[in-house]
Amino acid sequence: MEEELLLLLNLQLLQLLLLKKRKKTRERKRSVWVRPIFDVSRRIGQGPSHNLMKELIISNDVIMFANYVRMTPESWNCLLGKVFNKLEKSTTNMRIPISPAERLCVTIRYLADGKTQKSLMYEHRHGHSTIVGITTETMTAIIDALKNDYLPNLSTENMKEVANYFYSRWNLPNCCGAIDGKHIQVVAPYKSGSTYYNYKNFFSIVLMAVCDADYKFTFVDIGAPGSRSDGGVFSDTQFARDLDSGAFRLPPDAFLPGSTTLFPNFIVGDEAFPLKSYIMRPYPGQYLDHQKRVFNYRLSRARRIIENCFGILAAKWQIFFTPIHTSLEKVNLIVMSCVCLHNFLRVRDGVTVTTARYINVGDADQGDEDNGQWRNVPAPADTWDRINRLGANNYTIEVKKLRDTLCIYLNGIGKVPWQNDIVNRQ
Repeated sequence: MEEELLLLLNLQLLQLLLLKKRKKTRERKRSVWVRPIFDVSRRIGQGPSHNLMKELIISNDVIMFANYVRMTPESWNCLLGKVFNKLEKSTTNMRIPISPAERLCVTIRYLADGKTQKSLMYEHRHGHSTIVGITTETMTAIIDALKNDYLPNLSTENMKEVANYFYSRWNLPNCCGAIDGKHIQVVAPYKSGSTYYNYKNFFSIVLMAVCDADYKFTFVDIGAPGSRSDGGVFSDTQFARDLDSGAFRLPPDAFLPGSTTLFPNFIVGDEAFPLKSYIMRPYPGQYLDHQKRVFNYRLSRARRIIENCFGILAAKWQIFFTPIHTSLEKVNLIVMSCVCLHNFLRVRDGVTVTTARYINVGDADQGDEDNGQWRNVPAPADTWDRINRLGANNYTIEVKKLRDTLCIYLNGIGKVPWQNDIVNRQ
């Protein structure tokens, strides 16, 4: 009996010693402020934000600098100035804060290369939770700093300017923008089923966007499930509801150039969108007559601008090249910050676009009337009012007549010299 009691006491004593040792181990681990590889001295001595960026600036290598952060040094300084106050932290007795320039560099590299936040942890020598906090806070600051100036709310006046530029550059009159949707690939959201699974066989959210003639976004709606169609996503946006209800109106009807016919202003889209008084889409079908094929070509020539916008966006911000592995809320933040940066850099730095294939003609070269057929088309001066009375949501005969009117115009007074040659080669 005494031996058993002694053995029990020895076991209890051993347990107490093990618990004490584990406690000391935990306390020793907690006493480390940061891991050695994330130490401030090593980050300053070896991190790219403190070394590579300085080398690129000192060497005055604009091409390599732009390749690294996707913008010129002048645009970098401008962007840093806009977000500096939002990212600046106070110095404390505990540690030196991460500078706004370093925070911006980490975030831009995250968007530009599409690396995971864990890979950035080793590259920039910050803890994973620190990287997550930096990118989230900096993207929010970028949106707050740029959105009002570079992605303002739509207005009748700025849409008039867009329509004038679309005509002068892409030869389509009364066009206030091009619309389309882009699928942003994401890792399947938790317990979402097939809600975000699209027809391209991957999980995504939809970026619904309208752009102007200069490859800048004028309206975006982010976050719709990828399983939905472009037309359905657009119909649920506030922009579409305002257009249908009359809360927002496109610029008033304007004369088609060279004619005495009033025609509504519109947005051009592909077959996924409904034909409405404010949306022009191509004629459906494969076997079309020559005039309808010309009309489809002229519409597609303007509509492809939104596809080019998406291409430029993804080529510059390569986070869109791979599935984004984060919460849906942060995916929306990523997309909006990239859209704001896209417009910001389009205004400041421009974009290299090959335009040799496209001939831009002025008003004097729009072509002559073809066989007098335009004179046989009645002028729909009250088109807008009649369509509003019938209901803008309906695929009415009046809307079909609108498209036919524009088709005849683009084959007559509004033709461009090369359109028949291109259509005949298709």
